[in-house]
Amino acid sequence: MRLGMSMVLQNHTQYDDREMYKQETRLALKAEEFGFDIIWPVEHHFFDYAMCPDNMQYLSYLAAQTERIQLATGVVILPWNDPVRVVEKMALLDHLSDGRAVLGLGRGLAQREYRGFGVDMSEARDRFNQAAEIVLRGLEDGVVEADTPYYRQERVEVRPRPFRSFKDRRYMVCMSPESFEVAARLGLGAMMFSQAAWDQVADSIWQYRELYRAYHHGADAPPVTCGDFVACYEESRQAEEVARKHIVGYYWAVMEHYEMLGEHFAKAGKSYQHYARTAEMMQQLDPDVVVEGFLNANLWGNPDTLLKKLERRRELIGDFEVIGCFSYQSQPYQQVERCMQLFAREVGPELKSWTPQPRSAPIDIEVVTTNTAE
Repeated sequence: MRLGMSMVLQNHTQYDDREMYKQETRLALKAEEFGFDIIWPVEHHFFDYAMCPDNMQYLSYLAAQTERIQLATGVVILPWNDPVRVVEKMALLDHLSDGRAVLGLGRGLAQREYRGFGVDMSEARDRFNQAAEIVLRGLEDGVVEADTPYYRQERVEVRPRPFRSFKDRRYMVCMSPESFEVAARLGLGAMMFSQAAWDQVADSIWQYRELYRAYHHGADAPPVTCGDFVACYEESRQAEEVARKHIVGYYWAVMEHYEMLGEHFAKAGKSYQHYARTAEMMQQLDPDVVVEGFLNANLWGNPDTLLKKLERRRELIGDFEVIGCFSYQSQPYQQVERCMQLFAREVGPELKSWTPQPRSAPIDIEVVTTNTAE
């Protein structure tokens, strides 16, 4: 399994944007030195929550400064991007990095980012589904054409042409049953963020694997990619202090940025019904219980504690890879670097030693496939 690093590129309160980018990029380059295998910068716009408006451009800089590490978009938000430009830029990144590019796709969740682009959130799911098929075809044959309700593109050839297939290096954010179904149908690896107890989400993951096999003639899905916020320290007390201040702080930043309790999800039609139900449920729960669930879903503790947590997760959900986020919520950068290095040294080797072990779900799952878009 690969050891990954996620980059949310938040504005640290004690740094201006320029210094923040210098420090974050320094850590990104350290990732290869520390033994990480793949790095995933986000795409976000307009707000301090996360600031990386073009992760393909950012990765092209990292490509010139690194030799081995894979370079993944975590993710490209398709409803905000022209599909032909996504194909062009990903193909170019693959050339510049000598084949190290990895495609991650998502449809976005923040109403205020959608508003900034003048895109109606109610169109998000259909825009994503149509654009994803255009991009995936284009990256295989180097030709982009489309005639869909949202995308009209006469046949064009991209140059430089893609020089090898992306079929084993393409992913999609999956945080709802509907998204897992789309990922399975399109042959995409599933990415998810650690935000709820793993026994509560295990069913969706196993269902995804069964759907993937049904859609692709028995082929096994790649290991699920889990995005975790990490606080790894030799002393458990320090790890807990960091987690309760900074991972919990990130939780509240998520609640604010995405307006998670808002009514707009329900008004967005079929695109965000899962989140509408989640918002309704969260309004009825004790916030402290929800926060504690988010905290415990992520990775904090000393290395031995983290290894036990990861082994337990593997028992519940099967094979997965970790993309750890180490820099978040204004932590001092030297502290972040020490956390990264300790995790890579003490936890990374065990994760890398895991080999995929395809197996059936430990529960009975009824598999229903469909050829229609979600």
